[in-house]
Amino acid sequence: MAFSFAVVDPTGNTTSTATTSLNVSPTSAIITASNFTPGSSTTGVANVSNTGTVDEFYQVTINWSPTDSTTTGAATRLVNELVVSVTAGSPNATASPVFAGTMNNLIDQPASPGQSLPLSIGNENVQFVVSLPSTASSTYQGIDVGFDIVFVALS
Repeated sequence: MAFSFAVVDPTGNTTSTATTSLNVSPTSAIITASNFTPGSSTTGVANVSNTGTVDEFYQVTINWSPTDSTTTGAATRLVNELVVSVTAGSPNATASPVFAGTMNNLIDQPASPGQSLPLSIGNENVQFVVSLPSTASSTYQGIDVGFDIVFVALS
């Protein structure tokens, strides 16, 4: 997502143009799990690059929805139970926590101003670990949820 802007004041004051832009790879699914049982977990990694012209921040959101014959109510129960851990760091550095909580609460995280991604770093790996707690009951059997991981650039 890229955008640019320029402001010109009629008295002759100007600001320069800047572009914020993120590139996320891969563009295919990074998390696919079937036959999840209590205690199961799965991991996926995306690389986020600052391809703009200024230092940026970004936030992550999970948009989920029921799939197959799962009802919205059943899917809601599951995403309130699934635990998501998100960490981020440049490929050559130790990752730092971005979010830990239920899938249903992964909205615009980390909170404002977001995760810093300066031009000097350029890119970082963002790891997602999704797990179903070992204490989960059998009521989650047969519930299917699909989700998109959305990255939003902020400046």
